[in-house]
Amino acid sequence: MKKLIISANPRSESFTHKIVSTFSELSEKNWDTIEIIDLYNTDLKQDFLWNTECNLNTIKEIQSKINWADELIFVFPIWWWDMPAIMKNFWDINFNAGFAFKYENWKSIGLLKWKTARIIATSGAPSFFYTLLLHIQIMWNMNRIGFCGIKQKSFTVFGNMDSKKTNKDLYLDKLSKLI
Repeated sequence: MKKLIISANPRSESFTHKIVSTFSELSEKNWDTIEIIDLYNTDLKQDFLWNTECNLNTIKEIQSKINWADELIFVFPIWWWDMPAIMKNFWDINFNAGFAFKYENWKSIGLLKWKTARIIATSGAPSFFYTLLLHIQIMWNMNRIGFCGIKQKSFTVFGNMDSKKTNKDLYLDKLSKLI
């Protein structure tokens, strides 16, 4: 399987980056092919706000990577109930009409129906907080990946990141169940 991991955390020593490297290693042991886009450290960096100056070659290259992948894995910290702004910008620019969806007879049609996605997020709040309050899961499943026709395979939140008592190795062990 071809997997594209898209991550967003400006701190290279963050747990987000540890998740990406562990998930990548586990996937490669399973004979999957992995490509990683670190939105804070890439040649494919895109300016905020869509405008005519936006580099169309970069958009085409990113869309080519999305087309290549069977599965998209989004890894990010939850900030203010959602993904970091750089990942939202990534969505706004690259998952656009004509590529990710279209409208026919006043109805949206997802154009990426052959893809699956996994969302892996970290949070300072406890994990159960996000199962009780479904806002972020609904946003991802209905308003982002679902809108594009992508099937969600999993939505995982690793919580209590700010606690010294959190055993992060247990979280990394859980990644093997997501491969």
